[in-house]
Amino acid sequence: MAAKLNQDQLKRTIGLPGALSVTINQVIGGGIVSLTGVAIGITGGGTPWAYIIAVVTIILVSIPYAAMASALPAVGGTYTWPARVVDPRLGFINMWMALMQQCALSLYGLSAGIYLHSLSDSFDPVIVAVVIVSIFYIANLMGAAFSSRVGVWLMVLMLIGFSVFIVNGFGHIEWNAYPEPLPHGFTQLLSAAALLTFATMGSFGVAELGREMKNPSRDIPLAMIGGTLVVGLLYVLIAIPAVGVLPIAEVADQPLSVVAAEIMPHGWWVFFILGGAMVAIVSTLNAQLLWGSKGLVAATDDGWLPAAFGRVNARFGTPHRILTALFVLGIVPAIAGLDISIIGTAASALVQVMLIVILIVSLRMRYVMPDALARAPFSIPVWLHWALTVVGTAVNLYQITLLAADFTPVVWIALAAWLAIGVLIMALRYPAVARILAAREAASDSDADEPARLNDNSTERTTP
Repeated sequence: MAAKLNQDQLKRTIGLPGALSVTINQVIGGGIVSLTGVAIGITGGGTPWAYIIAVVTIILVSIPYAAMASALPAVGGTYTWPARVVDPRLGFINMWMALMQQCALSLYGLSAGIYLHSLSDSFDPVIVAVVIVSIFYIANLMGAAFSSRVGVWLMVLMLIGFSVFIVNGFGHIEWNAYPEPLPHGFTQLLSAAALLTFATMGSFGVAELGREMKNPSRDIPLAMIGGTLVVGLLYVLIAIPAVGVLPIAEVADQPLSVVAAEIMPHGWWVFFILGGAMVAIVSTLNAQLLWGSKGLVAATDDGWLPAAFGRVNARFGTPHRILTALFVLGIVPAIAGLDISIIGTAASALVQVMLIVILIVSLRMRYVMPDALARAPFSIPVWLHWALTVVGTAVNLYQITLLAADFTPVVWIALAAWLAIGVLIMALRYPAVARILAAREAASDSDADEPARLNDNSTERTTP
């Protein structure tokens, strides 16, 4: 009989609203607050159009991803899909690259602390970071259902906060003097769109929760594509007044709070900072804790890490030890005063590489698991799959080029060190992993043959 896996203890408690909240909360982060001003500096009045291009690009990239998630819902797809479709070693390295993103939890906590500090000097950003990461660590310990419900309420509060900005902003737009859409040419518009894809991606995390969703084959594509569309519409509606209220020179390279202070009474401005900008950051933190542990759970089941490390609590259905490790990973950089922007930059590049791997794996799956794709509620024709994989790979390579252009020597060293550790673990652990997977396959074949043997024995006993 096949051994029971840690991932078998995860509970199917997340419905479509919870899945949508994971996507929306993961996509809407500090990027909309900080990057909108940068985009205005690049392309001026073209910023709303840059957001449209960015959202369309991300949706095109996410379609093959969603098709694979619909065909093969899995725990920790960043590990499981490459491991099952190509090779376990590719799965581990892909999961290792995605894991570095979890090191940026301090970034979210400190960003929230900075927003609170802007309201009052009594808030220490480091203390705020530790408290916020601790709160959402506890929320995630209590189970995916609890964490996703928290995410739904955060999503509602955040949408209200940004809606206040939109409503007030449209009432202050100088339509007769609205900036032109291409002040610096079409190339600069595309450059701004490329930058803004960092503020619009994030829907991929929900695919990690395949074993905790009630109807993953249907809900993952709906959450990935539908959630990105909702966020994209919100971003465009925010960008229109962000560009059209104040002169471009006053808002270029400035955060949204500058425009918010112009269009809102002080009380509403405070609500926008707390309910919009800060909640956007902490909701991303909550969503990342929710899905970020799942690749490690799948990896421990295959033997890459000790099985006890990935053990799932029977009462709450959560991997407590992995979550605790992520919690420590999330607070140590803040307490130590490390420059977490280095981690964030390096992690962004590795996530782009991870997405390229997943796109190629999705195409490979079409040829090695055609029956799974044929049965999936969400599928795409082969010509479209090829086209989207090529487009998505090109977009991600372009993003990597943009990121690499700003790398410092320290970032290169951090990337090299992280990958070297991953390769070392892979080399040392792969022989044990191969034995575990071979034994599991043999046990699975034995279980499949058992009914046939029982039937044969029954026939022999009843044959005259």
